[in-house]
Amino acid sequence: MGLFDSPTHLLIILVVLVVLFGSAKLPKAAKSMGEAMRIFKKESAKMHEEDASAPSVEASAPQPVAAPQPQVIPQQTAEQMAALQQQMDALRQQQMAAPQPAQPAPAAPPVPETQHTNQPS
Repeated sequence: MGLFDSPTHLLIILVVLVVLFGSAKLPKAAKSMGEAMRIFKKESAKMHEEDASAPSVEASAPQPVAAPQPQVIPQQTAEQMAALQQQMDALRQQQMAAPQPAQPAPAAPPVPETQHTNQPS
């Protein structure tokens, strides 16, 4: 016996959903779920169309695998990297050449002041 075989099971599930989510949120949730299903169906149909229009690869004639090509850095990118490296080197040299600030000597602990009163002893 399945979960949705009896109308009473459906009624119990519906009551539990209304109690959990409230009657105001259920229509919004159903609408968003319907929109999500429409988008899913549309995208899956596009995928099936793309698969059908893609040229079939013959299994009998394997295609040679090309060796991976080394990544070539464009001239402009290489120039930018060189300029950045020079800037980093200049900053390191400035950091090394800059005098380090002297650490101040620790201050002596404050001397507690004694209070004097004008009371007779």
